[in-house]
Amino acid sequence: MISPHFRFEGFDAASWTNLLSLFAPGVVDRIEEYPQDTTVPEVDRTDAATNERAGSVIIICNEAGRVLKTFHTSRGRIRDLVYEGPQDLPRIAETYGAFRAIALKEGVMEEVVERLSVRLSRSDDYIAQWLMLVRIFRDMMDAGQIHLYPNPMANVPVPTPAMVRRAIDLVLPDGHAIVMVLWHAENVWTGAVLRRQGGMIDFVAGPDMLARWTGPLGGDWRRDYRVISQAVSRAVAPVHLGIFAEVDTVRALLRSPDRGAWARAAMVRDLVIHPTPPYVAVALGADAVRAAAHSTSKFLGGYDAFAFLQPLATYVRGRITEVTSITQTLGFNPLSLLGQALRSRPAPSMSPFDAGSVPGEMQTTTSANDTRYDSPVADSADDADISSEHPVPDDFSRSNHDDDKTPDAS
Repeated sequence: MISPHFRFEGFDAASWTNLLSLFAPGVVDRIEEYPQDTTVPEVDRTDAATNERAGSVIIICNEAGRVLKTFHTSRGRIRDLVYEGPQDLPRIAETYGAFRAIALKEGVMEEVVERLSVRLSRSDDYIAQWLMLVRIFRDMMDAGQIHLYPNPMANVPVPTPAMVRRAIDLVLPDGHAIVMVLWHAENVWTGAVLRRQGGMIDFVAGPDMLARWTGPLGGDWRRDYRVISQAVSRAVAPVHLGIFAEVDTVRALLRSPDRGAWARAAMVRDLVIHPTPPYVAVALGADAVRAAAHSTSKFLGGYDAFAFLQPLATYVRGRITEVTSITQTLGFNPLSLLGQALRSRPAPSMSPFDAGSVPGEMQTTTSANDTRYDSPVADSADDADISSEHPVPDDFSRSNHDDDKTPDAS
């Protein structure tokens, strides 16, 4: 999965922290937290009641259920905790201001390590190793050795390594790249490029590298995305999937439980997906149809006005054999699972890098003769080849690819 010649470059502290904060909202708060006054911090119910939710409560018991040790991962050891069984975990998480509560039997981690060492072989890659670890934890939970609240994986099947590899092939085919760039106001907030070569991720680049490939941008992300996509195609690899939006839009979409939110954002160009692989187009279309059917059903008092289209939709979907969804491949929707995890946490704090410019960020240039296109609807100029306005430096030209070729949107 990860190449032995892996390269990771183009990030600074600001852009990397911003990228992590999308999927781990508490990372900024942890960075800004003052260190404890003592190396052995303790917490009780009174202390926990005055703090915001953070971290997890870990409870270690012996076979008889007697508590041996308890601690809060963010605040330290817990004094006088009362634990009477797994049914107490929701109360404990609430009482001590934790996102999670975990109860472990004594020696369970040693058991996990032993099982893992027996089942793994030297030929197993990272995917197989992580999936085996997840299966072992699932087995231990089924045996009552580990109790977790809340349990986001309760109804999620553990895929096989082959299923995960097929999903990766679908998301990022070999010899291609994925690019994501997010803006805050007129400046690039963070971004990332992933390239897959020889079946492995061999290159990850951040905003600093993107800035070198694109040069100064125009200040309107709804036009600049084409420049970025073409630059990555020339310097790295043909772009298979590109995601471009403002950071607030993506934060809201990741947390939104609303049907059709992603399709609606793409329709009004609050979110630009370019190029658009077939599986993304099908997913967005299905998302829009489900949202329309749900809204119509509510408006008509439960009557589904789109029900008569279901046989046709099923037939068409069955005929498009080359289009496979991530959910169908894995057996669960990873985006929905991520959304559930993010919604369980409070809205992310303002990053210290949100308000100001990011060091080394991709700058925009304007002049008195510049024309700003504030409309979310692209005009005909968007369809023109604008690579000549923003040439890619020759020294970053991609090897093993024709520089004159850019990928077509699917």
